[in-house]
Amino acid sequence: MSVYLMVVPPLALLLGAVGWIRRRLIVTEVHGPSMLPTYRDGDRLLTRRRAGGDPLSTGQVVVLRNPRPPGLPGSSTGPWLVKRIVAVAGDRLLPGMPGGHVPDGYVLVLGDNIAQSLDSRHLGLIPTCAILGTVVRRMGGPRSRVRSNSAHGEPGRSDGAAPERSIARWDLAEGADVGGSPV
Repeated sequence: MSVYLMVVPPLALLLGAVGWIRRRLIVTEVHGPSMLPTYRDGDRLLTRRRAGGDPLSTGQVVVLRNPRPPGLPGSSTGPWLVKRIVAVAGDRLLPGMPGGHVPDGYVLVLGDNIAQSLDSRHLGLIPTCAILGTVVRRMGGPRSRVRSNSAHGEPGRSDGAAPERSIARWDLAEGADVGGSPV
């Protein structure tokens, strides 16, 4: 009986911790050029699943549900997209977008490589309920559990922070050029 007491409680605790981690964290994979240079094609990203009340903020890299079904013209190839939040509820919208401010329950997202990104310029505002989670760090390597459409090229920062050339550093009030075609 003493072996039982020495093995079972720690094993139950370990299995409980693994279950909690699997419910809270997910590995996603980047596909496409839209998050270049931060993330490249094949990068695996450790993503924290978003609980309903988790706050979202400008500069965060998020994994979101692709609002356009794969296969439609102008759509990406996968069910998930990796993008950077550039405006949250109450922030001013990009020049040329209808309305003045981002409404509650929505965010505006752009790819770091705006010339090759399917983002809010094409999709409109993204409902926060479409966001799977926030990127915690880049893990590297080509395998994943959830496929997304986002980046290739030079390796980026592993913490998801915006590189110096990133759209996240642009002052949207100055009317930054956000043109380009989606991929």
